[in-house]
Amino acid sequence: MMTLGKRIRQLRKERNMTLVDLAGDKITKGMLSLIENDKSKPSMETLSHIAKKLDVSIGYLTREGDEEWTRQMLAESDFSHYFSFPFRHIEDNILPYLDRVSQSSKGMDLYNIIRIYYRYKGEHDIADEYTDKIAKFYRSIGIEHLVVRNRLNDAISLMYSQDYREAYNRLVECEAEVTEFKTYDPHLELEYVYLKAIFSVLVDMGECVLLANRVIELSYDMENFKYFFSANMILGYYYGLEGEMEKHGEYEERLKRYLQFNRQEKYELELVDEGHPITVFYVLTEDTKQRAGLYEAYIRKVEGHHEDGTIHSSNMAFYHPLFLLEMAYFKKDYGTVVENYKEGMYIRSAAQHPIDRIIMATRSCVYPLSLYYLGEKTRAREAFSNIEATIEDIKRSVFTKEFNMIRDIIFE
Repeated sequence: MMTLGKRIRQLRKERNMTLVDLAGDKITKGMLSLIENDKSKPSMETLSHIAKKLDVSIGYLTREGDEEWTRQMLAESDFSHYFSFPFRHIEDNILPYLDRVSQSSKGMDLYNIIRIYYRYKGEHDIADEYTDKIAKFYRSIGIEHLVVRNRLNDAISLMYSQDYREAYNRLVECEAEVTEFKTYDPHLELEYVYLKAIFSVLVDMGECVLLANRVIELSYDMENFKYFFSANMILGYYYGLEGEMEKHGEYEERLKRYLQFNRQEKYELELVDEGHPITVFYVLTEDTKQRAGLYEAYIRKVEGHHEDGTIHSSNMAFYHPLFLLEMAYFKKDYGTVVENYKEGMYIRSAAQHPIDRIIMATRSCVYPLSLYYLGEKTRAREAFSNIEATIEDIKRSVFTKEFNMIRDIIFE
């Protein structure tokens, strides 16, 4: 087991701090050297100072929990995976050994994963307990802006259980704290505004528009474009569905300029038509031949990137069958669509925000439409109803316009 002194030295070096940096004006460099070499025991006041400087709790410094094990648990599974969540890893390797979770920032990362696990399970009381644990830790070491960030992460965790309105309400509750602590964490406001925009889709679309525009403003002001693509996509999509094509075009042009100097894997997967990056109607198009050509070129491009190793295999495994299916639909090869469609293939098991879920449900309607055009109207209606059930909680939205138009066709 690592001694107190060795643990302090390891943490200091991990943070690229010198003895002088860690000592500050509270203790001498010589005293700190004695502590690190286990030749002197620090007082509680000194220990508190060291813990705060190292961004850990006193409990962690005094060997509460197991840092190496905690890091290993975080490294052994991809918790940021878009298409799956490691339930088995958590149930077999983490939950039985909670006493080993280190009381450090890494331990709080693991607590956040456990919180998400319980959101998935619908066990919100337990999930909220982990929100409190994380808040208590950061408060104990005096880092209040991370207490606020924990509240944002708590709202994000509710996306995994699709409790969007509750997430919105929790964001509203912490707005004053975000305003107070954004000085200490400049990007706190940007993340807050973006999250509130996403969750306000089902509460107040007018507010969503204002907030998404604010995200774009803050992106320029802070030179942080993490949410720039998404905010422009949402607004361009919204105005396109509303028939305000001039405004739709403004956001599309801004996005095209942005994409000229910012290429990422996720954009390669999302953009079928780089000339018109913001799609308004995903399935209902007057020129199916032109759309089929776009899909054919897109699939060749993505397959090439995959062979080069520039697109993650899990992304390819999920999206490739979808685009092949949609290309077959636009080529009016309805038999191929019916043969290759699998229920749930458009549903990602990891969290999606409501607009993404609506888009994927709309795209999956190539299946009931293919049945309809093959004369299988009863099966088409049943298939559509099954898809509609997956977005029952969010179907009353401006973003379901195309979905509702497809319903009108199938249930004529």
